[in-house]
Amino acid sequence: MDSGSRSLVALVVVATTFVAAPAAAYVRADLGLLPDGDTRPTIQSVHLEAPGRHNELLEASLVIEASDNDGIARYEYRWNSATVGRSGETDAEHPTVSYAGTRPESRYALEVRAVDVHNNGSDWFPAWSGTTPSVPHVIVVGDSIASGYTRQWFTGQATCQDREYSFGRALTDEIAATLPAVWAPRYTNIAWAGAGVGELMTGGRDACGVSHPSQVDQIEALAAGDTWNLVVVTAGINSTNWTDVVVALTMDTAVSVTRRGDRAACESAVMRTWNVADRSRHITERTAEVVDALTTTTNGRIFWTSYYDITGTELAPLWQPIGGSCSNEMGYALDELHSAQRAGLSEDVTWIDIDKDIATQFWAGWPHPNSEGHATIGRVVSSEILDG
Repeated sequence: MDSGSRSLVALVVVATTFVAAPAAAYVRADLGLLPDGDTRPTIQSVHLEAPGRHNELLEASLVIEASDNDGIARYEYRWNSATVGRSGETDAEHPTVSYAGTRPESRYALEVRAVDVHNNGSDWFPAWSGTTPSVPHVIVVGDSIASGYTRQWFTGQATCQDREYSFGRALTDEIAATLPAVWAPRYTNIAWAGAGVGELMTGGRDACGVSHPSQVDQIEALAAGDTWNLVVVTAGINSTNWTDVVVALTMDTAVSVTRRGDRAACESAVMRTWNVADRSRHITERTAEVVDALTTTTNGRIFWTSYYDITGTELAPLWQPIGGSCSNEMGYALDELHSAQRAGLSEDVTWIDIDKDIATQFWAGWPHPNSEGHATIGRVVSSEILDG
């Protein structure tokens, strides 16, 4: 880098609520020549941004204007509270700072210094001071898969919302296990049984007869702009006549006594009764509408989950309404549904394939996940969030 030139560097910082100080207050003069004729690097200005959807958990972006005649090799940083914090370092090309050692909603000051290729360091630069953000927020939305729907008997009442039974609880616990205890995330579940993609925008009445407002409006209110929001969506299948398909399958396979009869029931219910093809455009358009609303009004990282293959799962011991003879038809129909959903997603949304064997409830709760199935989904989603 030529003498006097400046480079604009995006520094990603693991942090919390950020109150930016005026950049002009952080301007310093050059330090001059060293005995060997080299110069120390200097930092001219710093701007710390609130967490965005491009940030990982406990990360936020910091834009630094710095200069050095030979080039900046790395940055060093430290969080100061009552005392000066321990310093860490990050490379100059993709600089990041971990703030796992801070506490949420607490007063801190951030200092950064630049180090050049000859190991000459600038003065510590007062980059930011203020109150760190609150803990991350996991927001689970969508339909009965997400809501933790359970039902044991066909003649009994269902539980249309159970946030602790839902995969959202397992997901949140998995994430919490990777973070410092003080940063354990908050968890909110506003999904309800029967919600289609359109109902995420409009609200509606669930399978238990309870009315619910727009989930999108609730997400916008819940997703505070000064912390990290993870929005996990499972929705789409209720925008088709899936309930009719399940009823047809269970009735027809119940009276069938042969594998051929089961296959005929499958072909009828899945390939002819299920109207995925007729509803695909609607699903794509409503999905795009939901995504557009969330990406323009929140900073949340959005994850949209697939449905899982229920071929071979048991409605009752030794009874599989969708047996192996139906695997091709069910796979085709699910691919069609997932294609319609993915066509409505933007590049800001991460699609998650739940390509695991998911344990399901018996009897009236089939084919919803049982507790083991929810735990499996939670692990799949958390793995994508943390490692994807």
